[in-house]
Amino acid sequence: MVEVGARWWKFDFHTHTPASMDYGRAEPQLKETVTPREWLTTFIDKGIECVAVTDHNTGVWVNGLKEAAAQLRSEGKTIYVFPGVEITANGNIHILGIFDPEKTSEDIMAVVGAAKFRGQYGNSDAVAEESAENVVDEIVRSGGVAIPAHIDMKAGMCQVQSSHTISQICKKASAVEVIFPEGGRSAEHDELIRKFRGIDSGLAEVIGSDSHHPTEVGRAYTWIKMSTPTIDGLRLALIDGKSSMKRSETVASDPNAVSSTLIHSISISDAKYCGRGKPLEIKFNPWLNSIIGGRGSGKSSILEFIRIGAGRSKDLTDIPGRSEVKETFSRFAQKSVSRDADGVLLDDTKILCTIRKEGAYYLLQWQYSAQQIEIFKWDGVSWVAEQGDARSRFPIKIFSQKQIYDLAKNPNALVRLIDESDSVDLLGWKMKWSDRENHFLALCGQRREQQGKLSNKSVLVGQLADVNQKIQLIEASGHARVLSAFNSATAKKKAVYDYVSSYSSLGEKVLEVLDGSDDASLDEAAFDPESAVDSEVIQGVRLLSEAREELRSSLAGLIAAAEQKVKDFNVWLSTSQFNAVQKQCFDEYTALVQELTRQGVQNPSEYQQLVASRASIQGRIQELDSIEAEVSQTTQKINQVYAELIELRKELTRRRIEFIERNFAGNEAIDLKIEPLCNVADMEESFRKVIGRTDGTFAGDIYDQEKKSGFLYALSQQLMLLTEQGAKDEGVLSAVFDLVHSFKGEFYNLGNGQVLGCSLGKRFSDYFAQSQPQVLDQLSVWFPDDRLVVRYSDGKRLRDISQGSAGQKAATILSFLLSYGNEPLVLDQPEDDLDNGLISSLIVSRLQENKARRQVIVVTHNPNIVVNGDSEFVVALQDKGNIEISASGGLQELSVRREVCEIMEGGKLALQQRYRRMISV
Repeated sequence: MVEVGARWWKFDFHTHTPASMDYGRAEPQLKETVTPREWLTTFIDKGIECVAVTDHNTGVWVNGLKEAAAQLRSEGKTIYVFPGVEITANGNIHILGIFDPEKTSEDIMAVVGAAKFRGQYGNSDAVAEESAENVVDEIVRSGGVAIPAHIDMKAGMCQVQSSHTISQICKKASAVEVIFPEGGRSAEHDELIRKFRGIDSGLAEVIGSDSHHPTEVGRAYTWIKMSTPTIDGLRLALIDGKSSMKRSETVASDPNAVSSTLIHSISISDAKYCGRGKPLEIKFNPWLNSIIGGRGSGKSSILEFIRIGAGRSKDLTDIPGRSEVKETFSRFAQKSVSRDADGVLLDDTKILCTIRKEGAYYLLQWQYSAQQIEIFKWDGVSWVAEQGDARSRFPIKIFSQKQIYDLAKNPNALVRLIDESDSVDLLGWKMKWSDRENHFLALCGQRREQQGKLSNKSVLVGQLADVNQKIQLIEASGHARVLSAFNSATAKKKAVYDYVSSYSSLGEKVLEVLDGSDDASLDEAAFDPESAVDSEVIQGVRLLSEAREELRSSLAGLIAAAEQKVKDFNVWLSTSQFNAVQKQCFDEYTALVQELTRQGVQNPSEYQQLVASRASIQGRIQELDSIEAEVSQTTQKINQVYAELIELRKELTRRRIEFIERNFAGNEAIDLKIEPLCNVADMEESFRKVIGRTDGTFAGDIYDQEKKSGFLYALSQQLMLLTEQGAKDEGVLSAVFDLVHSFKGEFYNLGNGQVLGCSLGKRFSDYFAQSQPQVLDQLSVWFPDDRLVVRYSDGKRLRDISQGSAGQKAATILSFLLSYGNEPLVLDQPEDDLDNGLISSLIVSRLQENKARRQVIVVTHNPNIVVNGDSEFVVALQDKGNIEISASGGLQELSVRREVCEIMEGGKLALQQRYRRMISV
């Protein structure tokens, strides 16, 4: 996985082979039977990758082990042999000497000779003539690392009585091997540990298995961070100490574990000053990457190329209003029309970002000609196109120095970063919100449509009253019985007719349904008639078809019988007593009409028309009564959805508060607080957008900070008073939303002339009275955004970030950015505006914490970040008319160290001179 830079290697610092006389313990035959390959395989099986071969006073097995290791590596196994020796110095003090994998048995034997060891090779009891201090000195001068072995045990350095002697040994040693660093073994052992601790040597404390038998392999080891297994890499790791080495008993999980999302590499081709001729390709390490270079070398440009290639341009282009950060990026990310013009992009510019996510590799391809990100996934053979939005699928945080400065000026912009976190998930929240909001607005529109239909109900009620009055007059003429009987007979006749009509047409409808269904048939040509299995299926389908025909036939018979019953009923009805009674009513009515006509009544049929008109009006009123019920139901739904919207909006605030509690609890450098719905700037801007007046008019009515007037000013003041009690309290949160709800209610009733005690001008009232009803709907779903209050510690108390210096502001924002998240983080010169004390205490320490859980890429000109931050991978850039890499690799690489020294310290001589001047004071 780790292709470039440093990673963690499982290193056994202390091992023995059959070359040691005490190898095998109770199984002496092992000395004669174990081969170099078998010996190394036991380490491979335990996951050990680097083995220091430290036999007692000899190195005779080194060459054989190196040959076996080379063969195993060619077979895909990871195992490296570090030639070494355990020398028994004068006074019976054991010293480990470990050398570069390039060294040989002969080199080791030369060191043994230099220690003036004249005893039997492999014998731990034989003692060299040189003191422990001189043996350490000889090992170091020979290019190795010297490590006093098991210092807290038998034959260890702490057996020496003189603390001065121990101190002299430690001054020259590279590290020490401590078996039980926490003590607790015995009073004697604890005294030995205290003796060493009292010296305060600062030496790294390693451990090895000290294995003399295959069963002892892997019982103790040390994780060492190196680019490649070399003595330089080991030496640097021991100098770095805890940041580059971990004892096995202190590590519960694999330190090589990486974040789920990583930037694997970037390739830039055919840009104005980059990738001309051949693409500039930079691979990245999973942990801390440092991009360095002199002024004008293009190191900050790499960050912006990553931004474009990873689809993060909108992080800047979507910043509301005017912004220097946005404008600077826009000038960078435009096509350059001439050598001196702004812009670094050309027609053929292409940026390729390779991302590793959840174990899979993705390619993000951006081309100037297309102006969009294409996504491809590696399937093991080729890149396969995929759908999706790169910005949402591959979360990466990128911050230039100007962005950090901008965030310090406007802390509320940090809310956008909080919302992008997985725990807040604003994108997912917005999807739910849009669904509920659209439903709410649709219901409001539906209710308006229903209410529009009800506008004529009063007219119909009046018409019905007039018709009833006329009917009553006619019925009062003495013929009420005849007219009333006629009215009743008419209604009964219609009811019977309607029922019989619907019954008689039922059969036709059933047949229409059956005939309208697909008359599916089985394609028997697809089956083998000779196959018993196929024949069985065909027979089953035929039976189904027969059943269908039987159903059709049965239904036809039933329908015919039903139709006959209708005919029989009609015959019976025509001769029934009921029909005779109804006929008598109609005959009496006809006679009455004729009599009225003979008496000179102008409109003898008016009564019948009035009755019909009354029935029609009553029907229409009944329909409107039904619509009134629908309006009531729709109103209930609106209220329910509105309650859901309030709860959903509360949920967003809760998520933001929980995010802060989870990531910043106990953070003494920064204090964050969410004040629900108190973002005044958003309050005015979003409200004006709702009412359609974003031009700043009606300031006195809406919001005037200087004059402290306007209903939004009053609302903001009341909201802030409520949130002083603490937004985490559910009662306070509910009170905040209740206040906004009350504000909306008052606003809907502008006829009162006041909102929250603020008098409204006639011009504003007239303007709003002419607004479309949809404006009130939009106002119902309007809520101000939350306000983020950021405070920093000045060492004595917490102060608002607006009161801080440029350095304090930058430090506060950096504390925020480095306090949470596991997505890749890209920073450009975060040390700007900070003094060296803050760089060490804040940036370096936080970067070391961050890289344990996420990938970090930092563009920097400060050596503390690169060196003290223990950068796993360094990319040094140079400007030769085209951005080029002058060196890359881990800090153990000599070429990288030279570039760091030259670029960041002004060269080795300048660094040495400053050091001499400082320590001589």
